Amino acid sequence: MRFAGSAADALTLLGEQRVPTLLLDSRVRHFDHETAELCQALLDGKLPAVNLVTVGDPFYPRPIAAALSLLAVEHLAVDGETVLWEAAGDKLPMVLSAVRARAIPPRKLVESGGIRISTWTPEFFPVVDDLLRVAHRDVTLLLVGETGTGKTTLAQFIHHRSARRERAFQHLACGALPGDLIESELFGHTRGAFTGAERNKMGRFQAAGRGTLLLDEIDVLDLKQQVKLLRVIESGEYEVVGATETRVSEARLIVASNVDLDAMMEREEFRSDLYYRLNMLEFRLPPLRNRPLDLAPLALQFIDECCTEHGIPVEGIERGLLIALKRYTWPGNLRELKNHMRRLVLFCEDRVLRMRDLSPKVLQAGEPAVVEPFREMATATRVTMAQQVAHNEREILEQALAAHGQNRTRTAAALGLSRVGLYKKLKRLGLMGALTETEC
Repeated sequence: MRFAGSAADALTLLGEQRVPTLLLDSRVRHFDHETAELCQALLDGKLPAVNLVTVGDPFYPRPIAAALSLLAVEHLAVDGETVLWEAAGDKLPMVLSAVRARAIPPRKLVESGGIRISTWTPEFFPVVDDLLRVAHRDVTLLLVGETGTGKTTLAQFIHHRSARRERAFQHLACGALPGDLIESELFGHTRGAFTGAERNKMGRFQAAGRGTLLLDEIDVLDLKQQVKLLRVIESGEYEVVGATETRVSEARLIVASNVDLDAMMEREEFRSDLYYRLNMLEFRLPPLRNRPLDLAPLALQFIDECCTEHGIPVEGIERGLLIALKRYTWPGNLRELKNHMRRLVLFCEDRVLRMRDLSPKVLQAGEPAVVEPFREMATATRVTMAQQVAHNEREILEQALAAHGQNRTRTAAALGLSRVGLYKKLKRLGLMGALTETEC
């Protein structure tokens, strides 16, 4: 085992030679900018893959909490001022022998107009790539995704990537309006056009001018309103409610829906001609539950925003909190996650965010909604280093034996142990009785 006195030394060492495992002191009070640079280099793939094991107390430093949530394959808890590296003793190599570096895909990061789209979810990459290819084209786009998946933000991003970026951006949530007022809001109305129309009103198409108009929740439009929307898409023409003069919209249209329009079309609730006109350039946004690698980075982004907004200092984040976030399905997606992170920051005491301050429904969530492929050490109860090591040894031995058909010779070789050393460990952990020897 080699010891690097600083994160800068570790960065140099990792760049010069192959290091299979890196133990990182993750205690908040020992955090520095060099540690952040090291984590970022690992996250960006600028260094060879390494088994990153964090060692320390239950809190991660806020600036690297998201990175450690993605990178760390294990955490070894050490209390107080215990000398970290001595605490593990000669059993630590056994704990580390079977962990594997996380396969973190390269991050997709694009930015425009101060709006950043960042994701580690490979299934989301093609959506971002295709949007970049057509954002500057003067065509109508359809965004489909559950409530809170970021359709409005993505529409604003598209607007800023287009030649209309200096023009107006208008957003109308059709679902927030009574059905009989949608046309008036879209196209405007003249005084006296209907009861209560006491003066002329400018519609959103006119207000958008030569900018961009986002129509959200278009699934609430009735069939008559859908006909009028199709006409605008195809020719730009519309009439103000209560007038007969035809006007022409110069706005670029982006439409969004949080329901499956194809299913609505099959039920004859959505016009097929409008649907086929829209789905030529349809982009589906994945729900947050299908973006497990993005969960911690997004949570930390929202935490940072709230800290800045309210001037609340946060230095550490409990690891158990990050684990608990994975157990919840997030039906409200990004919007719900943002609200919960605001709650955490507002409840913050002594500059750390704690799992206990999550809302009850998040804390009471059942098993993880997404399968976490890497072990998480118990955080709800306090255990000793020796107990953690013994727990890991037993798991590693059981997995290695199963992988090698219970053959002790091959198992010992795979773990870098002698057969005698393996026998001793099997006996100490009570695994000899269940073993059937199949030596080759």
